[in-house]
Amino acid sequence: MRLKHGLILMTLFAVISDALLIPFYPQFFQERFGESSPFHVGAYVACISIVVMCVFPLWVRMARRFETLHILQFTQGIAAALCLASYWAPSVVSYWVLSMAMFAFKSSYLLNFPYLMRTENDSTRASTIGLLSVVAHLGVILGAVAGGAVIEHWSVRECVLLMAVADLIQMAICSWLIRSRRMVAVLAHGAEERAAPQRFTWAGHAPILKLAAVMLLFDFGAAIARPFFSVYWSSISSLGGETVAGAVFAVPKIVAVAALLIHRWLTLSEQHPARRTLANLMLGAAGLLLQAVPDMATVLIGRVLLGWALYQLVINFDVQLYQLSTPDDFGRDYGVINIFQNCGVLLASFTAGSLVTVYGQQAPFVVACAAFATAGALWLWSFPKTRATPAAPATPDTEKSHA
Repeated sequence: MRLKHGLILMTLFAVISDALLIPFYPQFFQERFGESSPFHVGAYVACISIVVMCVFPLWVRMARRFETLHILQFTQGIAAALCLASYWAPSVVSYWVLSMAMFAFKSSYLLNFPYLMRTENDSTRASTIGLLSVVAHLGVILGAVAGGAVIEHWSVRECVLLMAVADLIQMAICSWLIRSRRMVAVLAHGAEERAAPQRFTWAGHAPILKLAAVMLLFDFGAAIARPFFSVYWSSISSLGGETVAGAVFAVPKIVAVAALLIHRWLTLSEQHPARRTLANLMLGAAGLLLQAVPDMATVLIGRVLLGWALYQLVINFDVQLYQLSTPDDFGRDYGVINIFQNCGVLLASFTAGSLVTVYGQQAPFVVACAAFATAGALWLWSFPKTRATPAAPATPDTEKSHA
C-alpha cells in the first residue's frame, strides 16, 4: 500500500466515524440523556464546529514543526481514548466535555488533505482531489447506514464505540506507514531551509477570501438540514426504521459515487467553470427546495439532484483553492478555508434548531435553498472569468494521472 492509498484509507475511516451519528443526534440525546430539545441538538453540532474551527489552526502550526503522520499517530489514539470515555459519561454535561475534547483531537485528520496535496504533482493533483471527494462521500454513506443499522439492532449508544474503533484503525494505519518507511517527509531539515510562510493579509489574499465566503454559504446550505433529516423523513415516510432513514440521508453521497462512474466513461468538456459552478449551485438549490415538499418521492428526487450538485461543487471549490494557493501555503490556506466552512456549519447548526422549533422541519430546506442561490450570485461576482481546468477527476485525461 502506497502512502497515497494509506492516507485515503485513513480519510475514509475518519469520515465514517464522523457520519455515524450525524443524522441521529436527536435520537441519541433523547435515548441517552432524555434531552429532546431541537435547540440543544443544534447547539451541540454548532459547538463541534467551534472546536474544530479553533483547534485546526493549531494543528496546522504544529505540522510546520513535526511531520503530519507523527502528529496523527498520537492524536487519533487520544481521540479514541476520549471517545471511549464519553461512552461511559454519566451525564450530558460530562458527555459534552469529553466529546468536545475528542473532536479537538479528531480534527487533526484534516491535515491529511494539505499533506497529500504537497506529495502530489500538478498533473495528478486534480484527480486526487476528485478521489478524496468520492471517498468522503462513500464514508458518509457507510457511516450513515451503519449508524442506522446499529441503532435499529442495538442502541444509539453503541455508535460511540464504533467511532472509537475507526479512530484506532486510523492510528494503526498511520503507525504502519511510518514503520514501513512509506512516509514522505515534507519539512525542510535545516533551519536555514525552513522559510517562514508568506504572511496572510486580507488585501494580498482577496481571491482566497472570496472563495472562502462562497464556501461559507455553500456549507451553511448543505449543513442546515442535516441534524433533523432523519426525524423529518420519519414524519413523512411510511417506511419505518433507522436503517432506511440513514440510507435516504446518504442518497446524495450515493449519487456522488455514481457520478464518478459516469465521468469514467464520458468526457464532459467544459469551457467555463464559473458557469458550471453556478449551474450546480442552482441545481443544488432546486434539490433542497424539493425536499421541503412533504412527499417521499419528491424528497428522493431532491436528494438525487443535491447529490449530483454537491459532487461537482466540492471538486470545483477544492481545485480552485489549490490554483489560488502555493504548495508551501497549502496548509495555511486550507486552514483559512476550513475556518469559513466551520463558520457556515456553525451558523447552520444554531439556525436549524431555531427554525425547526419555530417554523417546523421543512423550514431548513427553504433557507438552504436561499443560501445556495446567494452563493451562486457571489461566485459569479467573484470569479467571472475563471478558465477551464482539468478538475473533473474521472475524465480520461485525469484518470490516467490519478481515489
